[in-house]
Amino acid sequence: MSIRLNRDMILLNPQGNCEELLKKLQVPFSVIHQNIALDCPLPPTPFEYANTSVVVRLLRMNVSHSSICYMTIERVISLNGVIMRLPHARKEAISFLRQLSNQKHVVTTAVGIRYDDKLSSFVVQSDVIMHRLSTKIITQYIETGEPFEQDIGYNIMGVGQNLVKRIDGSKYNVAGLPLDVLKIFLAEKHIISVEKEESIHGN
Repeated sequence: MSIRLNRDMILLNPQGNCEELLKKLQVPFSVIHQNIALDCPLPPTPFEYANTSVVVRLLRMNVSHSSICYMTIERVISLNGVIMRLPHARKEAISFLRQLSNQKHVVTTAVGIRYDDKLSSFVVQSDVIMHRLSTKIITQYIETGEPFEQDIGYNIMGVGQNLVKRIDGSKYNVAGLPLDVLKIFLAEKHIISVEKEESIHGN
C-alpha cells in the first residue's frame, strides 16, 4: 500500500512526538511556527477544549497560500473529566505523576486542517491506566526530563512506556498523533491518496 500527497502539507506548531509520528505516513511535509494567542474563552471539557483550540488556531494563523493544507494538533490529558495542568518544575511533576498513579486518565487529541478556505477537524480519545507509581519511580522518571518535553506530561515512545499498564483505544493517539484515524481523514478530504500496490501474483 502506498500513499500519495495530493497537495503541499504544512504542520503548524508541532509538539511532542507529532513530527516523528507523521513521518510514518511517508508523505512530505514542512513545519512552521507562529505565535497564535488563544485568548478567547475555551470550553472546560477535554473534547471541546481540544477541538476549539485547533479551530481557533487555524482561523487566526497567517496563511501564505490557500491551496496548501495546514494542519495543527491539540492534545490534553484529563483525570475524571478535568483537564490537568502540565508540570513545569520538579515539584509540579511529582504531584502530576502521583495523581496519575494507579488511575485511569484520558488522552484527548484534536487534529484540524485548513485548505481552500475550508476547515475540518476530528477528535480522538483514549483511556490510559497507569501502574502504581512509587516515589522512587516518579523521581527517576522526572530525572529523564520527559515530563517537561511532552504535551501530556509523559512519553510512551520513551521511558514513559514503563509507566503505562494498559491503553484502551489508539496507542498512536497516546504517543502523539492518532495516525490510524488521520490517514482515513486525510484520504476522505482528498489530501492524500491511498493506493494498493500490485502483487506479482495478481493478488
